[in-house]
Amino acid sequence: MKQKWNLQDIKPPQTKKRRRASLHESSEHDNSLEGDSEVQKIKLTDGRKKSRMGYVWATLIFILVLGGGIFISYISSGAEVVVHPRNNNSTVNAEFTAFIKGESATDLHYEIMSLDASGEKQVRATGQEEVTEQARGQILIYNRHTTEPIRLVTNTRFESENGLVFRISDPAIVPGYVRGEDGEIVPGVTQADVFADQPGNEYNLAPTTFTIPGFSGSPEFNNVTAESVDSMKGGFDGIQVVVEESELQTAQQALRTELRNSLIERLENEKPAGYVMLTGAQVFVYESLPTVEMGSDLATIKEKTTLQIPIFNKEDFASFLAYQLVPGYQGEPVRLNEATTDLTFEYASSTVAISDLKPLNSIDFKLVGRAHLVWTFDESDFLSDLQGSPETALQSIREKYKAIERVSAVIRPFWRSAFPTDIDRIKIIESLD
Repeated sequence: MKQKWNLQDIKPPQTKKRRRASLHESSEHDNSLEGDSEVQKIKLTDGRKKSRMGYVWATLIFILVLGGGIFISYISSGAEVVVHPRNNNSTVNAEFTAFIKGESATDLHYEIMSLDASGEKQVRATGQEEVTEQARGQILIYNRHTTEPIRLVTNTRFESENGLVFRISDPAIVPGYVRGEDGEIVPGVTQADVFADQPGNEYNLAPTTFTIPGFSGSPEFNNVTAESVDSMKGGFDGIQVVVEESELQTAQQALRTELRNSLIERLENEKPAGYVMLTGAQVFVYESLPTVEMGSDLATIKEKTTLQIPIFNKEDFASFLAYQLVPGYQGEPVRLNEATTDLTFEYASSTVAISDLKPLNSIDFKLVGRAHLVWTFDESDFLSDLQGSPETALQSIREKYKAIERVSAVIRPFWRSAFPTDIDRIKIIESLD
């Protein structure tokens, strides 16, 4: 049987009554809500601050990167210009003549560089002897008196400034003077060997001037004069110790070798700037000074060695070689590239190599090797033309300089299209093909 339900047996669901919170609980709840709100505000503020700091740091990093880039761009900015000048590398094997005073612009001129050194050695003496020697040397005689030659006989006297008399060994003919282009008198000149009128050390004179006593009181006295080419040497009058010949020669040779080597060491350091010296051109002049007694059985021998070498002005020498070696050369400025030039000098006459160069007016010599000639240009003018110019103007600028065959340039940074306005930031690099 089915169960029957009465209406009153069905209870409606009861609605849950909301419990009213106490005042204390309500207060705590409100405080909790206010605390959460404050935390949220703090978090929001911190987030905004972090966001602002991020922007600040990003801005600072951007400025630093930009400034660093500009700075690096500045310090690395500049231009390198590679210049290929005209050059000629030729083999040389020929004889030439150089003049102490050239007559034309195409003559090769030279000067004489001299170095000297003295030394002494002790040797065993074997005795003493009386020595009487007259000083000797060479003079240049000038004729400013007449256009006609003047003849001087053997033993013609020449008096030095301090009154010492020398005589010429042979007759001499002094050419007459000529007039230069400016009308000035160019005296005739000849060279003569002379010897002292008397023996003695006092006649060993340094270079000086002379007059001819025989012309005293006439116009020739002041217009026919002379000057010594070098010092007068060899004068002596007194006692000298005697040394055995073989021992003397051995000691002299050893001393001369020492002096010679010391002069060669000095040569490169004392070469005048702007001049060329060639291998093999040295000449050594030896002079034996009077021997001095050192006790009863020792003597001191003294030697003086003089190194002479012809030197050539660098520009003149390079131009002279260009005339000789380069067809069509017309006197443009050139230089000798010493790093790639290897020339050997040899006197045409073997006797010259052991004699004194000073009396000579010219020298004949042979050059063998390679000469590397480089055409030159005014680098300061070239830099001025490049300064601030657009890169596209480089080739037109080059055309102004005939010595430059080819040219190229690299400008930094790569986006720049003009050469720096600061001339110090333009570097020229020479390239010799």
